Amino acid sequence: MIAVYLLALAATVSIGAPRLLPHAGWVYRAPRLGLAAWYAVLSATAVAVLAALASLSVGWPGVRATVCTWAVWCLRAIRGAQGPLGRTVAAVVFVGLVLLGLRALLAGWRLGAGIAARRREHAAMLTVLGTESGEWGATVVDCPLPVAYVVPGRPARVVVSTGTLHTLGRAQVAAVLAHERAHAKGRHHLLADGARLLAAAFPHAGVFTAAHSQIDRLVEMRADDLAAAAGHARLDLARALVTMAEAARRQPGGVPAGAVAATGGNALERVHRLLTPPPPLAPTTRALAWAGVLVVAAAPLLLLGLTALIPALAACPTMG
Repeated sequence: MIAVYLLALAATVSIGAPRLLPHAGWVYRAPRLGLAAWYAVLSATAVAVLAALASLSVGWPGVRATVCTWAVWCLRAIRGAQGPLGRTVAAVVFVGLVLLGLRALLAGWRLGAGIAARRREHAAMLTVLGTESGEWGATVVDCPLPVAYVVPGRPARVVVSTGTLHTLGRAQVAAVLAHERAHAKGRHHLLADGARLLAAAFPHAGVFTAAHSQIDRLVEMRADDLAAAAGHARLDLARALVTMAEAARRQPGGVPAGAVAATGGNALERVHRLLTPPPPLAPTTRALAWAGVLVVAAAPLLLLGLTALIPALAACPTMG
């Protein structure tokens, strides 16, 4: 039945991606492509599971009274048609699924609401305590730690500390701010937040946890590449990253929760990548990788579409 194929697809993608993507050379060389790949994995997993559940609940055309219409069986069992044991099993399954769904929604909502509230509070604080710098095009805050970050919002605010301005050279400050503006322009917080919410809603799903970690890593690489493409020296950004990461290690807490910091991701890996930039992907390799990403994202829909062409895929053994 189609539900089995969809669940097999979800299992294959969710098990394979965390083992393959973090070590894939093309992801390291092309972070934007890597971000697309991870969201293709998340989309394929979620759509496949939801479609499988729907197929178990709704009879497919041409399939009558099949054993795969579990929702009908559960409703009949709750009414007592399957005896006391069937009623108990159906009730436990139904309540368990409802509770699981509510727990996931509540966890995601709490995290999302908390992040949004902290961002609003910090943006309001910046209005009072921060100073707009026309020279740097950023909000300057009085803080001895060398930090820089972007607070998402409408509009997003790039923030730099006085410690950064006093510690780093002008070229390094400009490179760091270009990195933060790349985050703001690319709305990288939305990519990171989406994976973070899924990881919070389903903490035992390894694919969501891995996606959260890897997307945080890749948005930093992507912002590094955009800063370099804007004309800033990779060496300046690497030196600034080392200084700021070392300060954050000695005295953490300079960046507010919900902000996207210049020292995010794996600092050591980013410095290595900045100093020894990987070669770009060949056009053919890039095209094939994009094609693979699109196939993964569309795979559940392709399977569902096949049921219209091959009805036997949706069929289950009949109940006579």
